[in-house]
Amino acid sequence: MKKAVLLAALLVGIVWNLRLAIADLAARRNSPDGTRLAMRWMPGNGAYAAQLADELYASDPVGAKSLLQKAVRLNRFDAASWIQLGLLCESRNDLPQAEESLLQAARVDSTFLPSWSLANFYFRHEQADRFWNWAQKAAQMAPDDATPLFRLAWYANPNAVEIENRLQMKRPAVEVQFVNFLITQGDPPAVSQAASHLLASGAGDSTEVLLSACDWLLAQKRPDLALGLWNGLASRISYPAPGGGSLVTNGSFSKPPTSHGFDWHLLTVNGVSSYLNADPNALGFEFSGQEPDGFTLMTQTVPVKPGKGYTLAIDYRTSDIAPGSGLSWAVSDEHTGAVLARTANLAAEQGGPAYACFTAPDGAAFIRLSLDYQRQPGTVRVEGKLALREVRLSAGDCPAQKNSASGAASDGF
Repeated sequence: MKKAVLLAALLVGIVWNLRLAIADLAARRNSPDGTRLAMRWMPGNGAYAAQLADELYASDPVGAKSLLQKAVRLNRFDAASWIQLGLLCESRNDLPQAEESLLQAARVDSTFLPSWSLANFYFRHEQADRFWNWAQKAAQMAPDDATPLFRLAWYANPNAVEIENRLQMKRPAVEVQFVNFLITQGDPPAVSQAASHLLASGAGDSTEVLLSACDWLLAQKRPDLALGLWNGLASRISYPAPGGGSLVTNGSFSKPPTSHGFDWHLLTVNGVSSYLNADPNALGFEFSGQEPDGFTLMTQTVPVKPGKGYTLAIDYRTSDIAPGSGLSWAVSDEHTGAVLARTANLAAEQGGPAYACFTAPDGAAFIRLSLDYQRQPGTVRVEGKLALREVRLSAGDCPAQKNSASGAASDGF
């Protein structure tokens, strides 16, 4: 008796597996005829009804709706089919049934897609409170790319503060994406505020996006919004802040320049290579003589006080670089680009530091330092080595001897 029961159970299992295999093989054709065959072999499998509905969605919406209703009867936890049914009902202007189907999807599945679908539904039908409610739920479980959610929220209200408050983003990964999204919208105050919130959260994996936000704000000529962000980042990345009476960041080159924020930005120039020495610290450049006739090697944005006098002092050494080299340091107004002062040409024969003195114009809260090259008339391209030991910018009137050196610098440039 037991053997007969076991044999019968085995035969049922074999038949079941055979039917399932045939149905699966038929469904893999991804055609209505194949899916109908799968449904005949396995009529209780709602996945096949849902697949056929998807295949008929455009050509036979009435039939697709019936199939989706069958799919959710067979499996009420099939959130994807509830969503498809809701969208189909909406397209046929059956809004009550559409809403109920989407809500049912959210009841059986608490992941992102049902919440996102409801947020879209309420956005399309201008139900703001319900939109924000479901958008907030979606934000708590946003996938790897939350950009579509941010874009929808921006359409609803293009206000970064409002979006942050409404969505109540608690995951640093989502806040990182929000900062990147705001950059694409080109809104410097919004980027600054969102990045500041992200910085305050202390999320360690947000450093790169915060540096990018800082760089973007500088590129938008908003160093005022970038400065606080950079100061907060400097302590996180253990970066040397200005000190010792100098306003320059990393002025003694104790760390490799990062080319981010208010640190030195090194530019790549054909024919010029750079290196960093230690003990003593120095940032060096080697010129091959094959470089372009004019270029900028490095820059840094520095905060100043309008109407105040400043002295730029460059401690450097050169090797095989002749007088009239065409290498000099310039001080420019960060906002207008106007050159405020320039050092004499850098060359070993001059000896001692190079100086440039200036008064920050009214309304100028930031200046830009740059190491420039411009080939002088009647000279060959520069060749040799330049080692920068320290760049200092200090407040105070310029001594007479420095003024004379700075005045001579503008000759021939």
